[in-house]
Amino acid sequence: MSNKLWDDRCRRCGRCCYEKIEHNGQVYYTDVPCLHLDLETTLCKIYSERHLLQPQCLPLTADMLHRGILPGDCPYVSEIVHYNAPELFVEEV
Repeated sequence: MSNKLWDDRCRRCGRCCYEKIEHNGQVYYTDVPCLHLDLETTLCKIYSERHLLQPQCLPLTADMLHRGILPGDCPYVSEIVHYNAPELFVEEV
């Protein structure tokens, strides 16, 4: 699939641009957005250079998608049977 077709799947919701933690094989979202996420437009401010300037921003590959890093309603993972979507991390006080 071409890069354009791949990128066209994205709805630009910005939810994948929040910090994640992994614990016991489960991925959890936090409420901490990437520094480069424009919270008003939900777009990346450095999109074309994101993998160079933000090392934690990993390229989306088929293997990466199966790790459970995207929301369950994301178009990138909608066709993955039994997709294990991340949960929201809630810190106990």
